[in-house]
Amino acid sequence: MIKAILTKPLDGLPEGTEREFDKGDFEALERMGAVRRAGEPRTDGPTVEEYVAAGYRAANYPPQGYASRSTPDEIAAAVAAQDAPPAPEGAGKAAPPVANKKAPSVANKAAQ
Repeated sequence: MIKAILTKPLDGLPEGTEREFDKGDFEALERMGAVRRAGEPRTDGPTVEEYVAAGYRAANYPPQGYASRSTPDEIAAAVAAQDAPPAPEGAGKAAPPVANKKAPSVANKAAQ
């Protein structure tokens, strides 16, 4: 017998239920995407980018029970980006030009 987790409702049981099947039944259900082996991580989880966008810390990726769908380099970059100190307020923003309405008009003889 093979211990399996239902990935789709089956025989009135909800997804996520653990059941045992004989080898032939398990293989047929696995081909249909209805079961996975118990103890194996799920492969339908988020990428590290999707995980962080959902509000989670990259350092906790992948979620428990899921296999990683991102490369080690992508995970390291996401962790580094979250651990970097925040930029000071206004950093990288150019100040809009402000007209000085009280300045006297320029008298330039060369312009005449």
